[in-house]
Amino acid sequence: MADPLPELTNADLELLQTALDPRLDGFGDGGTCLDDARAFLERLGGDGRISDTLQHWLSSWQAAGGNRDTLRLMVSTLLAERGAGPETRDQGPEPDVES
Repeated sequence: MADPLPELTNADLELLQTALDPRLDGFGDGGTCLDDARAFLERLGGDGRISDTLQHWLSSWQAAGGNRDTLRLMVSTLLAERGAGPETRDQGPEPDVES
């Protein structure tokens, strides 16, 4: 099975992971944060630098029936698989390496 979020960088995933933290207030309850992906991302990116890929992906996720809970689980899983840490923060997915 292919990586479900192949175009998102670790920085994009970490942004989503932080924003989807259930302990945070102000980003909507349930799936409402996905109702308007652009507005959601604008609220997250105070500096105005929001990836078009991230915006498109969030809209697609919502259109496919994805919700906040499943998005949070997917983002956490992908970051864990990628071993995301400070040293890999701005990198995308690991390239396929042939043995």
